[in-house]
This record gives sequence, structure tokens and C-alpha cells, in this order.
Amino acid sequence: MDTLYLVQHGKAFDEKVDPERKLTPEGVAETTLVASYLAGVRVSVNGVVHSGKARALQTAEIFAKYLNARFIKAIDGLNPNDDPGIIAGKLGELGDGVMIVGHLPHLSKLVSLLVVGNSSIQVVNFRYSGVLKLRYLGGGWVIDWYITPELVKR
Repeated sequence: MDTLYLVQHGKAFDEKVDPERKLTPEGVAETTLVASYLAGVRVSVNGVVHSGKARALQTAEIFAKYLNARFIKAIDGLNPNDDPGIIAGKLGELGDGVMIVGHLPHLSKLVSLLVVGNSSIQVVNFRYSGVLKLRYLGGGWVIDWYITPELVKR
């Protein structure tokens, strides 16, 4: 695996408003904006995996549609408080060019574990619908770029 994309799900309703925590209209719009932008600059992914939670599934479906993903599926180990080492150990099974749609603090801990080897050191300030591209170079993971809705708003 050389390329990995990490995405925080889009903005979701509060649990009191929607117990399933589906995406808000703003969450759908921002996710669509970023996905459309990435498609326009010819980013594509082989597949999209997500936690199975409604907000992650909806976000994954939007990115999968725009980025021509061959598959989309829920996998274990992506919940907010899961150990990032679980997914880090399974990256080879996911294949190259896979997008992971998940939650905080898990995503923050995962990128920190991959890039600096310590999940407690924050190296990225994730944002709803933001996409982080990682590449495996010279024996370790590096951050290639990070796109947020604010960067692509027209």
C-alpha cells in the first residue's frame, strides 16, 4: 500500500435531533463540494471503507460516487474510541488507494501513529469533510496534502 486517504465524516445532526446522526444539509453540501473538487483534479480511489455509522456511511457514499470507487464497505475498528493500531495493522489488507471515512479522535490518533509512531501526538487538526492524503515513502508514512471545504469553496 502506497496511498491512503483519511476523511472525517461530514457535519452531522446532534443525537438529540437525530439519534442516527445523519449528515446535516451543510454536511452533505460540504462533502459533495470536496468530493467534486477532488474528482475535478482527477483524484480517484480504489475503495471506501467506513465505520458503519450513518454519518460515515453517507460521507463514504458521496466520496465513492465522485471518486469512482470500486467498492464501499463497513469495517470494524473505525469507531471514535477504537484503538488506531487495529486499522494500522490491517492497512495491507485494504489495498492501495483506499479511503477511510471515520471519526475523531480515532482518525487523529491513526494519522499520528502512522506518521510519527505515537498516537498521542496530534499532527493534523481534522475538520468535517476534510480529506488527508498519506503516502508511504522510504519506509514510513508522510502527509502529502490535506483539503478542507474552506479551501475549495468558490
